[in-house]
Amino acid sequence: MPNADLNIIYVLALSLALGLIIGVEREWRERDYEGGVRPAGVRTFGLISLSGGVAGVLGGQFPVLPPTGLALTIVIMTMAYWRRSRDKDFMGVTTIFAAFIAYGCGALAVAGYHVAATAVAVTVAIILGAKERLHRFVSELDQKEIFAALQFLLIAGVILPLAPNQRFGPYDAINPFEIWLMVVLISGISFLGYISARVLSAKRGILSTAILGGFVSSTAVTLSFARMGRRQPHLQRILANGIVIAATIMMARVAVIAGIIWPPLLAPLAPVILVMIITATLLCAIQMRRQHDSVTETPTVSNPLEILPALLFAGLLAVIMLVSHWLEAAFGAQGIYAIAVVSGVADVDAITLSLSNFARDGLDVSVAAIGIFAAAITNTVFKIFLTATVGGAVMTRFVLAALSVTIASGLGVAFITLF
Repeated sequence: MPNADLNIIYVLALSLALGLIIGVEREWRERDYEGGVRPAGVRTFGLISLSGGVAGVLGGQFPVLPPTGLALTIVIMTMAYWRRSRDKDFMGVTTIFAAFIAYGCGALAVAGYHVAATAVAVTVAIILGAKERLHRFVSELDQKEIFAALQFLLIAGVILPLAPNQRFGPYDAINPFEIWLMVVLISGISFLGYISARVLSAKRGILSTAILGGFVSSTAVTLSFARMGRRQPHLQRILANGIVIAATIMMARVAVIAGIIWPPLLAPLAPVILVMIITATLLCAIQMRRQHDSVTETPTVSNPLEILPALLFAGLLAVIMLVSHWLEAAFGAQGIYAIAVVSGVADVDAITLSLSNFARDGLDVSVAAIGIFAAAITNTVFKIFLTATVGGAVMTRFVLAALSVTIASGLGVAFITLF
């Protein structure tokens, strides 16, 4: 058999298989309906995708065939649903669009985009199969979350491409594209954590809020928990655990951000951060075994994704970059460490992004790593201060003890690996 024939058989078989992937989900979804009532199942979708493949094979000789086949597919599926429109379960158009995509997957496979066609078919099947979960997720959001998602699309999809990708200002320290890219990175991580906390916190309680809220702002979580501890003293132990957990998430977040911007930073940072995370986690596990508090209130985490905070963060990042360049030029590494300690109180993410960019641009990796570590330590000490001034005595004792031991473990490893 000629190689050309074998290749055609292969791509047509792939086309059929991709349709069957989508068809299996549609058949399962409508399994409660009789075969004569179900508009489309596994066989129909397999044939739709195969017809797209056949049309793609013959499209070189008959260019009108692929669009004609697609139009016929849509018309036939629409008619099938219209005939059963008396049953309200068949009033949706999801399956019609799924048929449209199945036909396209067959054509994509024939055109040589095998991986893309497979990815599309699998993604469509996953989206179709996640109907209840997606609907439940959306139903638990409110208008603020939806508007915030649109704001993120504005931040990432409109403003970022328009930002100039060149350096300006003293020391060539300011690159608008790089600064806004950092805003997109932090906003994305924060918004993901916020949405997760928003959906899960009511069900999983304080500890899930601490874990997910730590991705948004561990300082905000600390302040929120400390205030709740003042109002509900019987929850102080579990709230103290939550503060330590949020601080642990902050440490992991710092390492992830630094690794994304400049992967060589992970080598000096990873041992220190890992030891601190393990220490804090063990202390929290020991504390959790001793407590049996009942949760009567779940703290909320404010939406981190607004245009004004994004602009303020971009301004803060620009100032830190400019001042850091000036301090490095004037005082060398000591200047970097000074700005890291001061910045760590307000926002550990901004200084982490700045120093990671400096390392990428030529700053010694060990200097950048020490600066990031110093900012994380400063931010952790600030959490102890917040807890002591806002929260109760019980939670202050545990937070002070747990975070002090965590800081000590990190310093011990840092003196071996960083200094």
